[in-house]
Amino acid sequence: MKNQTTNWRSLAALCVWAAFAACAAESPQEFIGPFPSWADVKRDYGAVGNGQADDTAALQKALDDLHREDRKYFVLYLPAGTYRVTRTLVLFRERHNESKDVALIGEDPATTTLRWDGAADGVMLDYGAWYSKLGRLTFDGRGKARTAIAHGKSFATYNEFFDVVIRDVGIGMEAGAPGGQGIAETTVLRCRFQRCSIAGLSIQNFNSLDWFIWHSVFEDCGLGVTNLRGAGNFHVFESLFQRSKEADIGIGNTGYFSFRNNTSIGSQAFFVGKPMTASALVTLQGNAVFGGAGTMVEIGNLGPLLLLDNRLQTRHGPAVRLRPGAGLFSAGNTFTCESAIASKTNRLAFDDQVIGYDTLQESLPDLPRTPPNLNRPIIEVKPGASVEGIQRAVDQAAELDGQHPVVHLPAGDFRIARTLTLPAGKDLQLVGDGVRTRLIWTGPDVGPVLRLGGPSRAILRDFEVNGAKRADGIVVEKCDQPGGRLYLEQLNVDAAQRVGLMVDRVELANVELRNMNHGGCDLGVRVRGGTRLSSGQVAPGRVAIFAGSSSNNRFSYDVTEGGRLLVQDIWYESGSQPRFMRLSGAGELTLHGAIMACALPRNDTEAAIELDNFSGRLALLNVQWSGGGDSMRLVSRGEGRNTAVLALGAQVGKNGPRLDNQSPQARIALLEATRYTDGGGATPIPDIGAADLEFIRTMIASTRAERPRPLTPVPPNATDVRFFRVVSTQGRDCLRLTAD
Repeated sequence: MKNQTTNWRSLAALCVWAAFAACAAESPQEFIGPFPSWADVKRDYGAVGNGQADDTAALQKALDDLHREDRKYFVLYLPAGTYRVTRTLVLFRERHNESKDVALIGEDPATTTLRWDGAADGVMLDYGAWYSKLGRLTFDGRGKARTAIAHGKSFATYNEFFDVVIRDVGIGMEAGAPGGQGIAETTVLRCRFQRCSIAGLSIQNFNSLDWFIWHSVFEDCGLGVTNLRGAGNFHVFESLFQRSKEADIGIGNTGYFSFRNNTSIGSQAFFVGKPMTASALVTLQGNAVFGGAGTMVEIGNLGPLLLLDNRLQTRHGPAVRLRPGAGLFSAGNTFTCESAIASKTNRLAFDDQVIGYDTLQESLPDLPRTPPNLNRPIIEVKPGASVEGIQRAVDQAAELDGQHPVVHLPAGDFRIARTLTLPAGKDLQLVGDGVRTRLIWTGPDVGPVLRLGGPSRAILRDFEVNGAKRADGIVVEKCDQPGGRLYLEQLNVDAAQRVGLMVDRVELANVELRNMNHGGCDLGVRVRGGTRLSSGQVAPGRVAIFAGSSSNNRFSYDVTEGGRLLVQDIWYESGSQPRFMRLSGAGELTLHGAIMACALPRNDTEAAIELDNFSGRLALLNVQWSGGGDSMRLVSRGEGRNTAVLALGAQVGKNGPRLDNQSPQARIALLEATRYTDGGGATPIPDIGAADLEFIRTMIASTRAERPRPLTPVPPNATDVRFFRVVSTQGRDCLRLTAD
């Protein structure tokens, strides 16, 4: 009987293990590593990680090696353990290539901890890296440390923090400081901030811009995310706030901000904008706020606030209070108190509703968890291998189809004399050590450097492709199948001779980009419709960019032949290029949440936005369009029979708005806009053009209907391509997605 019981227990344990393994195997993301090319803080530097020994010296020696321009390793790995830290760890940078293109990665935040045992009010890590990654670690301040991660004195950009847990500190992460350098274009993924008494994430410099916080958790913090200790610009998406003592999100310094699809439970307030005589273009969209007692959204600046499809549960009104005269557009919101909005009497609003407090049921979001390490088969490529050597490794991996094998390219340059091809239908992964793993074109023709045969099931991660100004960078072929997906996280396309990202007749598959960068291109992004869209029919696919930054493109966006593009929360600036977009033919483009800071035009023919016989819709929602204090110009030419433009929520320059409508039948409207004033303030300006509610509904339909989609399974014969931090630079086209 005893043996039988033991067998049943073993069988039950086996079933539980099998269920877990099946769940893990279906994880939408996974951790790949460590690789032989990575440094190991225990093996190579003598760290102990038992929670008792002082590991500060070993960790600092490893960071000193990581910062060197002639570094041997580009990735520092921390195996499971508790690393006792007694003084501030420093990864500094003074010269351009110091602490650049590096990574600091732990085994898992559940098992790998840096524990503070230094002076009270200390800083655990002074972090000066750029173009770099830090993740899968826990920072335990033990109620003594002031800050877990404070950024160094030098400017930093294109960083990522992923799967980091920070607990029991004053401030989780500090991004810059007043009077110092900014920390910009930074992505925060799946991080958890617990009991940060001042703030989880504090943005503190006027040049600390474009912080994108995704799928993170803020528990029992003073403030969740804020710029109240300085200045800066940030956005929060699909995150969870619980029991914030002051507010989930707080701003003082203005700019443009978006907070979309977040959940708040039991906090003092959801969003507070402190009193300012300037405009803050704030979008609150799709958020769910539960357990409020009073006002949950407070706007002390001039707005405009775009309040779209939120659920705000609070016992006493108003749920939303704005400064008198501040701009407001409200649509599709659900409140639980009468007199839900306190604002100007002539506000623009429709489709809001009030329901009973108990009718709105609290629910937790299903957030992505820390990706598991599934221990895939790994095929190592030798440093400096030829394209033939890399192709042999790829072909070997293709024979392991079904196991998601990994072809690993260590940091270094690989000369690519002919196109490297990933075969269609194979679930292989091509993984580098970061952007210092570089595939550089040396061939005689136009490439591409890397071709994904279609329909592809490949995953690309952490490397750079360089077209040497003559070859296409990456081409994904035959990628337009029903239910197909192309997911691109932190794609960076740069210095394209033609187009940075070309989406060519892909209208059945879903193309989704998050935290995208495009700069220095002749044209940043072009979307061309296929047979359905070009003939005016409906197609199930979409192209959407959710957050990012851009700069110095001759033009940034183009839609043609019925192409449709949604762009949310992306910064643009240029000191040399006066144009932003030129639209002709047919298409639809929605830009929601942006700054459009172009160079000043050299003559009257250079407009930031040019519509030339454009047949379609252009929606500019909460867009700041000014450069050097002057307003950017929009020109519409041609008959304009099917031209529709809505600028809803805008901040224009001191000489704006500059709307030059030369199209007799075009419909152009500017609503809820402000104008810069001397000294950095703003003033509301009258609406321009006719815009009934049905027109507004139509023009904002795309941004209301679309949101980021989870990485769920796709049909077996459809494209399932995923990019993570892939850079494509100096290509003819840097990345082309094509139906052919």
